[in-house]
Order: sequence, then structure tokens, then C-alpha cells
Amino acid sequence: MKTVEVLKRVLAGKRMSKSSRMSYEAVFASVGKLYEEFPSSPAQVNEWLVSLDGYSDQTVRLWFTILRNACKYMEANFDMRNPCKAVDTPRVKKRKRRYFSAGEIVRVIQACRGNNERALIMTLVDSSCRVGGLSELSGRNVGEGWIDVKEKTGDRRYRLDVRLCKLLKAMAGGDDNLVFRSSSSALSMRVIRICRRAGLTGEKLGAHTFRHSSASLVARETKNVMAVKALLQHDNIQTSMLYVHDVEEEILKGISPLKLVGEAVLEGGESQQQLLVEKGSPENSAVEVTGDDGSEDIYSDMFPKIKEGIEVRSRLGTEDLMLIRQGFVEMAIAGRYSREVGKARDLMKRMLRKVK
Repeated sequence: MKTVEVLKRVLAGKRMSKSSRMSYEAVFASVGKLYEEFPSSPAQVNEWLVSLDGYSDQTVRLWFTILRNACKYMEANFDMRNPCKAVDTPRVKKRKRRYFSAGEIVRVIQACRGNNERALIMTLVDSSCRVGGLSELSGRNVGEGWIDVKEKTGDRRYRLDVRLCKLLKAMAGGDDNLVFRSSSSALSMRVIRICRRAGLTGEKLGAHTFRHSSASLVARETKNVMAVKALLQHDNIQTSMLYVHDVEEEILKGISPLKLVGEAVLEGGESQQQLLVEKGSPENSAVEVTGDDGSEDIYSDMFPKIKEGIEVRSRLGTEDLMLIRQGFVEMAIAGRYSREVGKARDLMKRMLRKVK
């Protein structure tokens, strides 16, 4: 069957929008350049995919999906062989999201001209809503600390600073009036112009980057995926996890499990830094207790290490304390984690608590 004939049958039998129809026509025009007869084998489909070398990964994947859907339709209704069945879906390289830093967001706000632009940018940042929802936002959809918007994923309620809510109410001038009085595309272009006015360059200067940026700021601050999910109103938490993954490196820089538990374990004893002093350093001349293999035994960390020159009420000298500690450690080795070992550890801490 001719490629042109396949296209006619698909367009005649599938209900689609004008934009989708144009996409189908573009795909079949591309296929028709290579094959007058519609491809009948996976090898031909792969050759067509290779011919799309100059297109982006996203476009190649989209076009393949369109061709595959057309083939499914022809297979089901005209008993035509589906050559896409044995062809792997083209992979798309993960594109790195762009995030505005806090400083860049401030620059954009400062570049706004008038309350209308300022309200638009600050609402995008604080609510994290999509710009499409703001295009239909009316006065009755603005509450005390929230806004109700209709987005492509459905109706959503986003939190918003009360002061911004008052400003949006005043801009609407009535419950039935729109706040921004512009289409989604017009608002998007306005955001891009403001960003360029602020001196920002490169790609992805649109309104959706503010949504990503707000999520990134919350992920860095809270380190909590549930906070990101609540902010962005995601239905699937896996979508929210993407923002946490993007800032994992920064989150890890501020995390130290040892620091989190150190003070509770030490209870006023040696600091975490003192525990990490290397053997043989002048600051750490304590007697080391070793196991049979010569390595430092884990039980030695159960008792505070004793430094030179300290005494307890002038009755116990340094050597006495070292001897007591060594005895406690050996008792721990023999008795493992018995009640007596716990008492010995508490006793050692009390003995050293007021030592200067």
C-alpha cells in the first residue's frame, strides 16, 4: 500500500485535533521521501529513524510514536502488517533542568515594571503554579492564602502569601473579573521578556522554570520530598522525587549522621573532632586498647580517652585513670554488652565530667 494511501486512511479513521493532524502529515511526508510504498519491515523503520539524524531526540521519539500509532490502527482495521512491533522506541537523553538561583529570582523581580508584572513573577515563585492556570484566574478564585487554578492536570489549589492574595484581588477588581487578563501564551512571553530585561541569558527563561526553581529551593531547604509534592500538587510522588534527586549533591554536603548522633552518644564527653584525632598525634596520647590482630578494638570507643596531666579530686592520677579505663575495656571485651559494661561506662563519664 502506498504511503500516501496509508496516511489518508489513518486521517479518515482517527479523530484528532488540527495540530495532531499536522504532525501526522509531517511524519508521513518524511517517510514518503524514503519509501513510496509504506514500510513493511522493521529494518525499513530503523532506516527511516536513522535518516532523522538532524532532529532532536524528543522529535525523533515523538515521530516514531505517531508512526507506531498509525501502524496499530492499520493493523487493527485493515489487517496490515505492523513493522513497528520489532523496533525499539528511540531513547531520549535526559535534559538537565534549569533552576534560577535565589539571586537571579531577586533580579527578575527587580526588573519588573509595575505591580502587574511584579505580581505575576512573585505569584509564579511563591505558589509554584503553572502559568496556564494564571491566565484564567479570576477574583473569586483568590482566597486568604491560596488560589484555585485550572491546569492541564486538573483543578489545583496552591498556597500563596496573603499579601499577594490581596494584591491579586485588587487587580481583579471583582469576583467575575480575570486577574491578569491575558492568554497563557501572552503571559509566558511576558515572563521571558522580564527575564531578559533582568540580564538572564540562555535557554529556558519561561514561566515553568520558576516552578522548577521554587521546587528546588524547597528541596534544598526542607530535604523533604513530601514538602515538594505538596508545593507542586503532584499526583505521583515519583515526579516530586526528580527535584530531590537534582539537589542530592547539595543535600549530602550538609548531612553527617555521626554529627547528628555524636552529642547524644558522648553526653558532654569528648567532642566529635577529638574522637577523630589520628593515632600518635600530640593531642591524643591516650593508651590504645588493641585486639589480637593488632587493630584498635571497637570497645575502646565505649570509654572516654584519658589525657596526660588530669586528676580526679586529687585522689586518682592519670595513670590510675588509664588503668581503670583499660580494665573497663577488657571487661567489655569479655562481657560484651552486659549491664555491668553499661554501668562502667556511666561511671567513667561521671569521673571525667568535671575534670579540667
